[in-house]
This record gives sequence, C-alpha cells and structure tokens, in this order.
Amino acid sequence: MSGLVWASLATLAAIHQEITWMWVWLLVALVVDGVDGTLARRTRVAEIIPWFDGVIVDIVVDYLTWTFIPALFMYLYLPMGAGPVKALMLILILSSSMFCYANKNWKSTDYYFVGFPAAWNIVALMFYVLGTPAWVNVPVTIILAILTLVPTHYVHPARVKRFRALNIASAGVWLVASSWLVAIHPSRPLPLVAGVVIAGGWFMLVGVLRSIRGADEAARA
Repeated sequence: MSGLVWASLATLAAIHQEITWMWVWLLVALVVDGVDGTLARRTRVAEIIPWFDGVIVDIVVDYLTWTFIPALFMYLYLPMGAGPVKALMLILILSSSMFCYANKNWKSTDYYFVGFPAAWNIVALMFYVLGTPAWVNVPVTIILAILTLVPTHYVHPARVKRFRALNIASAGVWLVASSWLVAIHPSRPLPLVAGVVIAGGWFMLVGVLRSIRGADEAARA
C-alpha cells in the first residue's frame, strides 16, 4: 500500500520539475516493492483481511512506478522526437506494457522474465543519465516495446541462480553508479558511465545467453 504514497510523491515531483526527487521516490518505491510481500506474509495480512488482494495492489503500484511515471517523465523531459512522435512513444510504452502485466507466462521455470518486463524506469534512467539523443531514444523505445511480445529472456538479479553472485554485484554497481549520476546530473564522469554501461551490458548478455541456450533446469532457484 505504501507504494502508492511513493508513486504519488514521484508523480508530483515530475510535474513540478523536481527530477532528482522523482528518482528518489521511485527508488524508495523499488526498495519497498522488494520487501512488502515478505512483510505481508509474515504479518499474515491475507488472514486478517481475506477480501483484500495484495497481488492486484502490487500490479497497480508496479504499473505506476515501473511504467506510467517513467513514461510521463520521458514525454515531459527527454528528447523523444517532435510532439506527435513523443505522444506516440508515450502511448506505445503504456499500451505495450499492459501485455507484460497481463501475461500469465511472464516468468520462466528458472525465474527469468519472459519478454521485456516493462522496466521503463530503468530505460528512462539510462536515457537521462547518459544524455542520449532522440535518434537513440525513439528506436530503442520501439524495439523494447516490441520485445514485450517476444519470448526473449531478461535476468532477475536475485531470483536467477546462474551467475547469481555476479548478478547481484552488478545490480549493486549499477544502482550506485546510476544514483550518483542522478545526483550530479548533468555531469557524467567516465568511471560512473562505464559502471552503468558495463553492469547493464552484463544483464543484457545473461538474458541473451539464456534465450539462446534455453532453460537450465538444474539452475532453478
């Protein structure tokens, strides 16, 4: 439930051009999203409020924080082409993401995401800290929207067993480097940029390898 608070604060920050605070609230929402399910199970919320479906709340919060708010940010503040093109990119992101959230087979048996997992907060953050131009942002957005419907694979750093230690370490490097770049934006020190690009590239590589080789049943978590 608290995820809706952070989503609201992130939306207000985006509207009022407080970009750093928007990313702060989205980060808080991301952290809360990682622990709220465990806390709900430990406190037996389902037994106390049996009519309340926490799964639906999670989907609503995820759509807001992973998709809607980042898409709004991209429309308002990132180079996404001329006005009509920007509007089309916004519509494309929001509509294609629904196929991710409504996909019953969104996770493989070895815990990879199947199809691009509508992680537009990560995409928007990469565009922002790297300062990529419209001729990069628009094609990448179109490709990722299409990949939502394609059964390619994307690593979950904590759940995928193969390379788990390296995946978690890479996630830590990416988080620290990207957060630092947000804090000092628009400065882009090469070591921080390298950290973001290399860590992100590692995740893409792991996903590509999984898509090529198929499921590794021995690597189930």
